[in-house]
Amino acid sequence: MTVTEEDGFTLITYREDKRPLKLALYVIDSFEREMTLNSVIEFIEREANAPSHIANMEPAKFWALVERISTLFCRAFSPTLNWGVTKPEIRGAVYFVINEGMRAGAWPDDYTMTQSTFVQYSEVGCDE
Repeated sequence: MTVTEEDGFTLITYREDKRPLKLALYVIDSFEREMTLNSVIEFIEREANAPSHIANMEPAKFWALVERISTLFCRAFSPTLNWGVTKPEIRGAVYFVINEGMRAGAWPDDYTMTQSTFVQYSEVGCDE
């Protein structure tokens, strides 16, 4: 598995026969983007296995799961058309939610966002 940065995206190559996954930072800068993240969280909690099971996956299967859930979410909600949220941003949000679930051992009630997570609040804030 290789991780590279290119043009503001994080590229994850988890199998040689697959194209790299493109992940982008999901920035919450409005109420709408916060609601979209809530939709992503609800979707993952409903569709994915328990975080304790995901934590035992080998890396290639983990990243295949991130792509599968991202694709299913995009098919169900058309986030680019409906909300202006790109698939790389959805992948970043999916990775963030699953990763936080694995850290907690269960789906947490609150997700902690920092300057180093794939989901962050904008510096401007979303109360405008």
